[in-house]
Amino acid sequence: MTGGGVEILGWAARAVGLFYLAGGLFTLRAGRMEAFLDTAIARIEGQPADPAERLRGWSMMIIGALTALSGLLLLLLLKTALYAFVANAVWQVAYLAWAGRALPPDTALAAAGRGRTINALVVWLVMTGLVLLLFERGVLT
Repeated sequence: MTGGGVEILGWAARAVGLFYLAGGLFTLRAGRMEAFLDTAIARIEGQPADPAERLRGWSMMIIGALTALSGLLLLLLLKTALYAFVANAVWQVAYLAWAGRALPPDTALAAAGRGRTINALVVWLVMTGLVLLLFERGVLT
């Protein structure tokens, strides 16, 4: 690939990295808010928080953190971005496998949300493949 082609790939990767950095930070914020609300509702009801819901909230924050980290590393064009993308993909697959049994969608809205989560995973897997390509082509340093 020519120098100009590598440079274009680099800028495209940076744009994707910025997108995932922002998305990861928003997900972290949403996870923190959800954890706060779960705790508040449990205290109001005088019952402990549901362990499955608590694990779902923690998973959301871990995925958000891995997404933000992946985005930052890709924005900086670092080779370690590949490992962060793979770790996030593995965590998402494990979460969805667990959630399919522990938290089956009970409403149409929940089912639609699960479908969007699966779609996001598919896009993440495609992007992970593209980051692997960038890694192999020497775009990442």
